[in-house]
Amino acid sequence: MTGSYGPNSVAAERLLEDLDHLHPGAIAALAAAGGGSFGTAENDPNVASRSELRGRLRDIAKGAGRLEAIRAIGDEVASWASSTTHWFPAGVAGAGESTAEIGPRMAAVPVVLDAAYAVVLEDRLQDEELDLLLSPWEEVVGSPFGDRPDDTDPVTGRPIGEGDLLVADDDDLGDDSGADRS
Repeated sequence: MTGSYGPNSVAAERLLEDLDHLHPGAIAALAAAGGGSFGTAENDPNVASRSELRGRLRDIAKGAGRLEAIRAIGDEVASWASSTTHWFPAGVAGAGESTAEIGPRMAAVPVVLDAAYAVVLEDRLQDEELDLLLSPWEEVVGSPFGDRPDDTDPVTGRPIGEGDLLVADDDDLGDDSGADRS
């Protein structure tokens, strides 16, 4: 086992890094992919198929000797989901964006865990199973396996800086008149 997440530790670390930087809209999109009140109907065949596969993931992890890796990445996802320490109903006590994220974060947990477990067990899953578990994550964030350049925004999929407002340092702000101010 290389690292704490198995042979795909680099991809697992990348997924967790992307998770820490998700925009609230991306979190809501992941929650919607999981079904239930935030998203698709319970009778969506992908929701039902993912649920069935989840029931077998522990046995797959056990057979691969990766129960500890699954627990470790699951703990990281749980920490992310509960990282908003105070929850107030909307508008109460000046609840900000961070406190408003806890509901969607909790709703996104099954889809995030699917992706995390798929990364850890990638070599033990059939292609269809891997696609089933990873497709919601990949549609919203991108592949954790390096299918996008490192300088790509995990929320938009665009290269960082493309269409973004750039902030200049004081050193970058100069007089374009060509006059010497020294």
